[in-house]
Amino acid sequence: MGMAVGATKGPRSDINITPLVDVVLVLLIIFMVLTPLMEKEIGVRVPEETPPEMLNEPPPPDLTQVVFKVDEAGIWHLNTETLTDSTAQERLKAYYRVAKSKEATQGPPVIFFDADDKAKYVRAVKALDAIRDSSSGWTIGMMTESIKQEAPQPAAPGTPGAPGTPGTPGAEQQPGATPPAPTPEPPK
Repeated sequence: MGMAVGATKGPRSDINITPLVDVVLVLLIIFMVLTPLMEKEIGVRVPEETPPEMLNEPPPPDLTQVVFKVDEAGIWHLNTETLTDSTAQERLKAYYRVAKSKEATQGPPVIFFDADDKAKYVRAVKALDAIRDSSSGWTIGMMTESIKQEAPQPAAPGTPGAPGTPGTPGAEQQPGATPPAPTPEPPK
């Protein structure tokens, strides 16, 4: 294979790749065997002991859901409280303890995250980091629509053209609409 036959004298300029292929194949086999045997590390966070100054902190008000909001100015709000970078961890931990204590009735602790469209990206990411660092037990729900404070007012009954109300008598029905139910007459 790599043997020179004939009367050529002088150095050869071609490379014999057979030993190179052998070495590469041996290395490939070694890596294929060792890869499944390598240990996989799993990060474990051991719960820290609660400092005594946090035990005296009043618990948050009775809550059914926790909403963490980042407003346009980058200020953090936890339900009705306004938070700073330094107080966020303690308050999130307090809310988590209350949510965890109600896990049997309300399910796992869920925090809803709502960032204003005009909020700085850095502030939103720092808020998510604060939630993650406060406790690994939070389930974070990303809000895509704001919670409406007032329900829309339904149209007055009998208003023609209002959805869900019958039109005026003698008016044509829209295709696919169900006709209004007849009103029963009182017995005579």
